Amino acid sequence: MEKKIDKKVLAALLLSSLLSSQSFLAKSFDQKDLNNEIIIAANWQQHSGEYSAYFYQSFNSATDQLETILKNTPDDQKPAIITDIDDTLIPSTPYFTSMVNTNESRSIERSRFWWNHQEAKALPGSVDFLKKANSLGIEIFYISGRFNDVKTITINKLKQLGYPVNSESHVILQEEKNITLNKEDKRQQIIKMGYYPIMLFGDQLDDLGEVDKGLYPEKKKWVSQHQDKLGSQWFILPNTVYGFWEEAISKGYRTLNPEEKHRVRIQGVNYSELPVPIPEGYRQHIIMADLWIRKSADFNATALQTYNLASKALEAPENRYANDRAVIVDIDGTLIDYPPIHLTPPLCKSFPEPEEKMKNYEKQLQASSIPGAREFLNKAAALGYEIFYLTAREHSSGRSGHKGDVENFTLRQLVYNGFPKVTPTNLLNRSKYCPIDKNSCDKEYQRKAIISGRINGKKYNVRLFVGDLLDDFDLKEQGLSPFDRASVEKTKHLYGRRYFIIPNPVNKTWMRHYYSGVAGKDICQLSDQERSDIRKKLIEDWPEKDLYKAAQR
Repeated sequence: MEKKIDKKVLAALLLSSLLSSQSFLAKSFDQKDLNNEIIIAANWQQHSGEYSAYFYQSFNSATDQLETILKNTPDDQKPAIITDIDDTLIPSTPYFTSMVNTNESRSIERSRFWWNHQEAKALPGSVDFLKKANSLGIEIFYISGRFNDVKTITINKLKQLGYPVNSESHVILQEEKNITLNKEDKRQQIIKMGYYPIMLFGDQLDDLGEVDKGLYPEKKKWVSQHQDKLGSQWFILPNTVYGFWEEAISKGYRTLNPEEKHRVRIQGVNYSELPVPIPEGYRQHIIMADLWIRKSADFNATALQTYNLASKALEAPENRYANDRAVIVDIDGTLIDYPPIHLTPPLCKSFPEPEEKMKNYEKQLQASSIPGAREFLNKAAALGYEIFYLTAREHSSGRSGHKGDVENFTLRQLVYNGFPKVTPTNLLNRSKYCPIDKNSCDKEYQRKAIISGRINGKKYNVRLFVGDLLDDFDLKEQGLSPFDRASVEKTKHLYGRRYFIIPNPVNKTWMRHYYSGVAGKDICQLSDQERSDIRKKLIEDWPEKDLYKAAQR
């Protein structure tokens, strides 16, 4: 039961939130402060199983489509795959996280040193996919913004990791130092050589096509116009730490100083209006992850790609013609926009009373649906799949005389967004089908109820799971932890085939479980400063940065 807080105490908390928020916005920001805004985004990319799962999802799906797409290559052209390198095949986030807690910034000299000294490792699923493509006679071209003077070491690292490099001419870097590479021009050069690109891979939109040069709305429109290519001809990988999407949030972003960039990044979130105080460290560390989800067309592209792949899976014969077939989908961050749930309340904070909790829910009634979600579920319904909505939301807020108010709100919200088959029977919250001694339970119990016939006497055959967290998949039923990255390796063949994931770097459930595991106790028992220190310590650093510093002396 939640403890009620005296109204005077609540007023003090709100005033404290307002003052700390104003202080946070008023303080002078330097490069160090700006660098630290990537911390939660980097934690997610460097440590979450969800990040790895998205890579397996993308490369598994691409592998499954290779031979079919290959048959459609024009007879007079040679099939080719064109891929980016950094954060598509090889992780480069340690380059950026090595600047956390420092006043250092990106530079030509630093970038060149990084490319020459980075520790090489392959991102999940990428090597096997490109080896398979190469074995089918498909030429692989690597286009990167790296400087041409690191071409030899780049080729050696690619080969070392097992990537097929059949010719040095297939690795295309910048021709001149410090000149932005126009990847579309390079792709056109490859086409003029007689190649037919059957697939493009990258972590930036310009790895996929000639992107509209405008700001966020124009790029979002561009993604929408080309959404049918995502998950078939084009494959985008999530990069929440850096990218051209940053520049698309404001005109002249590249030329702004750190304080101006910070102010641009936090626009649209009025922290002073939030009902509970947000620790300053948490607020700063989550900014980049929050911005990527709220203000990047890249997020829209990753979501559309996931739903395009899931839609293809619906039509796979083994799924479409299964008896009593069903789809299980999460809600928050999967069907409905996650913000501002991660901020109201923030991690390790709770609403002072049920009324505040319910008011927050009501504010979210008109929250947008995730791109592609409605179309996917309507297709599933048309094909005869049963749809079950599983959510970590409660049944009730706790308000006296309002039993089931959260469930009723959730039903209204799903209907408002146009989702099909929305009924109290198909909506399973954390209070349903729990063991006798529990009023609230994990999703594994609701999933077991679906397949065991407890819902309506029918034992459903669940063919697809869609979520933004590994806990949305039936890992626990397999004896695996949904909060252990090793579980992804054991189930890697299922992503893009049975499991479909929406990237969500601000998911509080992942943060709390992972950070608690590192701390050895529930992190909500720690102080704000201790939690902040844990997030910083989790940053995977660039070991050779000290060599770089020594070389500059």
